[in-house]
This record gives sequence, C-alpha cells and structure tokens, in this order.
Amino acid sequence: LILIPRDNYKTNIVTVYRKRPLNKDEVTKNLLIPSILKSATLDDPNPISIAKKLQDLYGSSIGVYVEKMGERQILSFRMYCVGDKYLPEPVFEASLDLLKDIILKPVVKDNGFLKEYVDIEKTILEEDIKAKINNKGHYAVEKCIEHMCEGEPFSISEDGYIEDLKSIDEINLYSHYKEIIETSPIDIVVAGSFDREKIIETVKAKFDFERKELVKIEREQIYKKPSVKYETEEMDVSQGKLVLGLRTNVDYKDERYYNLMLFSAIFGSGAHSKLFLNVREKHSLCYSIYSALEKLKGLMFISAGIEIADYDKALELISKELNDMKQGNITEDELMNSKKFIINNLKSLNDNLSALTDYYFSMRLQDSNRTLEDIIELVKKVEINDLVEIGKEIYLDKVYFLTGKSDK
Repeated sequence: LILIPRDNYKTNIVTVYRKRPLNKDEVTKNLLIPSILKSATLDDPNPISIAKKLQDLYGSSIGVYVEKMGERQILSFRMYCVGDKYLPEPVFEASLDLLKDIILKPVVKDNGFLKEYVDIEKTILEEDIKAKINNKGHYAVEKCIEHMCEGEPFSISEDGYIEDLKSIDEINLYSHYKEIIETSPIDIVVAGSFDREKIIETVKAKFDFERKELVKIEREQIYKKPSVKYETEEMDVSQGKLVLGLRTNVDYKDERYYNLMLFSAIFGSGAHSKLFLNVREKHSLCYSIYSALEKLKGLMFISAGIEIADYDKALELISKELNDMKQGNITEDELMNSKKFIINNLKSLNDNLSALTDYYFSMRLQDSNRTLEDIIELVKKVEINDLVEIGKEIYLDKVYFLTGKSDK
C-alpha cells in the first residue's frame, strides 16, 4: 500500500495494480480481462447500471488499463472520486466498494464470463491491433524490439496477438482471471486528501484477497554488448521508418540512470535536442525524430520518419550525433536546457494526481524510495564528463528500416 497525501486536490484516486510476468501465453488474455470486468458486476449486471451508480456517487469514475513495463504486464484499475470533505455526503467508501466489486465480483455463468462481453472485447482488441499496425511509426518500433530482443520476454508485443484470440473463450479466460486474482503481486496506491490511519484500515478491510503462491517475476536482463544487426522490411509505404535500438547497460536502480536520462534528453528529447536541431532542422532529413528510454529494460530507441532514399544519409548523421555525445561534444547551454526540460517535467507531475500515482508505483517497481525532489537534485548534479562515462556503455544493437516495396 502506497499513500500519497495531497491536501490541495479535491479528487481522490485509488489504483489497484496487478503485476504479471510478460508471457506470450497470457499477454492477449490479460489485455481482455480489465474491460470485461468493467462491463458488469454481480450487483450491477451491465455497463448502464455501473454508469448510473457512478453518477449517483457525484460523478465518480473508474478506468482500467493494461501496459507493458519492462518485462512485466501491469493490469490496473483506477477509481476517481471527489473527496468527502467537499461533498454533502461521503462517497469514498461506496466508490471503493464499486472498485472492489469490479475486480472481485464479475458476473459468471457456467464457469465462465458472459460470452457476449467476451466476444465484444475480442472484437475491439482485434480492431485495436489492426489499427496499431496501420500506425507505421508504432509498428516499426515494435518490430525493432521484436528482432532486437529475440529470445527475451521484452520481445513480446504489448498489443497482443490476433492469432491468439481464436483460442480464447469465456471459460478459459475466466479460469485465467482466477489465476490472476490468486497469484499476482498487488500494489494499491491511494492519492489525494485523506486520513492516513482510516485509509489504511479501510483498504485492508475491503481488499482482503484470497492468495496462493505468488507468480515470480524475474529481473530484466540489462547488461549486453551486442554486435550491430540490420533488418529491412518492405511494405506499401511512401515514407520510411528508421528505428535504432541501443543497449545502455545502465541499471535503473543505479543513480547513474539519471545521467542516462540527461544523455537521452540532450540527444533526442524535444525541440532543443541534437537530433531535432541537426538532423531534422539543419539537414531537413526527416519529418520526425526522437530518442526515448525503456527504463526497466535499459534500452534506448531512436525513431525517425524519413524519405526512403535518405536512409544512408540519415543513418550516417544519427551515428555522427551519437558519437558526438559519446565524445563529450556538448555545450553548457545544451546541458542546462536539458536539465530545465527534465526538471520542469518532473515538477509538472505534482500537477497531475494520476501521473503522480504512476510515478510512485514505478518507483515501487524499482524498489526505490526516491522522491521527485531526490531525482531533481540528482539531475542538477550531472556534468558533461558524467555523460561521457555513460556514453561508453551504450552500444547499437539493431537498425530496423521499414521501406516501400521494390519494383521486382
């Protein structure tokens, strides 16, 4: 249980996170379950009934999400409600009861979920997967990950697999759901204005889960010095998508991770970055370009939308900018602008209770108790020589290029 007291908010947020190992056999099932659970409970057997109850609770709302974090799949259930002290009658406990019912009291028929809801969510998921394939930038990054991390759990798609939907039905999905309830590690985060002792007592009383032996989630493999591999895929596209996958060899538990964060910011995060100013603006070689970190897996990805004919030149310029970073060709202005960029983003988390909830949960995943203020201080201390040392550990692993079909 993680408590985030913030008396300046009128809204309270309670989020229940269930952690699963990233596993091909269950990844598609896990994507279906939260939306099915949100459709009906024993007391509210359809979405209309649930919506009416939420409206009666002064506009409380519940969101369900599934995301890939490192080599974990996280199923989260989030309840938003107005703080009791701002209302003529209390709603927190009743809202929490509804959240509990959605997680623990689904409508079950003949040892399975209701078939109609399962079929609806399977159709929606299939359409979502197809839509993401049509997003060529997203598709290219996913394919780079698939090739780069072959044989590692991280290669498993966060979007799920259409071919797996055929074998999923209301009975085996409900059986898997019971396994999730009994064996998944759980974190509950409460954020907002509340009485600490009362909230601890309330959450303990309401979320008394029946538990078996918890599923083990292995630490990600972070350290690797690869040789560069190249992959080209042809598709009916007019714009090329170039993705570079790099191994950073920096453990997220290490304070040096925040040196890496600054390295990535200077290199490719935002309009102040080297990639944006030099590759996009100065040489006009791409429509879009950025670098991003996958913190828990220790990876960096560079993604660019380019003219197909500019592949060699774009790759050459990106490589030059990376080498410049590694050699310390960084100005004090670049360092200071990127520090401001990161610090402002960190401070802005305090303006968004949902973002703050996710931040403290991510810290829990890292077995870290660092506050936002701790991280800001670590960022402020980074010097150019720290970035040079980080650069020595970064290795290009994969170059993936999505290009147009040849005339053959």
